[in-house]
Amino acid sequence: MPMEIDLSAEHELVGIDDTTQSIYRVCEISRLIDVFVNKSLSLTRPKLWDDPYENFLRYAIGIYKYNDEEIHQSYDYLSNEIFGQCWTLNIENDATWRIYSPGSDRVKVKTTVEKLFNFMKRFTDNGLYSYIGKVTYDKQENIISKISRAIKNKSPYTLSPFDLASLVKNYYLVKRDVFDYEKEVRLIVSLPPKPENYINAKYKDSKNLDICNLPLDDPEDFFDEIVFDPRIPDSLVRAFTSYFKSDLKYNNNIYKSTLYEKPYVREKVKSIFGK
Repeated sequence: MPMEIDLSAEHELVGIDDTTQSIYRVCEISRLIDVFVNKSLSLTRPKLWDDPYENFLRYAIGIYKYNDEEIHQSYDYLSNEIFGQCWTLNIENDATWRIYSPGSDRVKVKTTVEKLFNFMKRFTDNGLYSYIGKVTYDKQENIISKISRAIKNKSPYTLSPFDLASLVKNYYLVKRDVFDYEKEVRLIVSLPPKPENYINAKYKDSKNLDICNLPLDDPEDFFDEIVFDPRIPDSLVRAFTSYFKSDLKYNNNIYKSTLYEKPYVREKVKSIFGK
């Protein structure tokens, strides 16, 4: 499990000692352009993620007896105010491109834990909590058991902010061990659970409530480099590079990955004519 943290803190690092570590994220080029144009970083609800174990609150049911009747209560509404973004410590490998860039047309951006943490510390709204942590990996049966213990004898309507923060820390930063190759680092943001709170309207996308947009003043400073999928045609790389540099004023490193470059070997050998 992740190390113990101060659940009363608005923004916390979980299981991270070295904030200078570089972290990476593969995304669609269009979404990266949106970051620069709209100057905001978008997070999504975990329910949009592929692994159902990362959205356990939607499937967790609290059961209790009332007047000899069995009552089922859902924890689903708690997940409505949780948003996340996934990064990795993997600099580059074949699996990353093939899994996260299935159309061979995406880019990989680089930043540091420190920059991501400093970005989040700018948000001082009452009730907004964030956690940046290394994902730990555990067996499926252990995760189910821990979730059961966490909600046992807890009605979803009596969960305090500290209870919710603990759930975020201990379960949204844990994945099944079949995913341990990802070496994931996650940003998890929890907005106040009451929908009438102004903060929800302030950060949620009005056209898609599954998305939370956090203002990012200077994308160029935030992203240390942009790397194109090694399978993207060179003509597109040149076109997008020109656009990022000329129109979006991005002057940091931007290039195409060399992962699949052909091994052109040139070496002097003896002539068949003996010279």
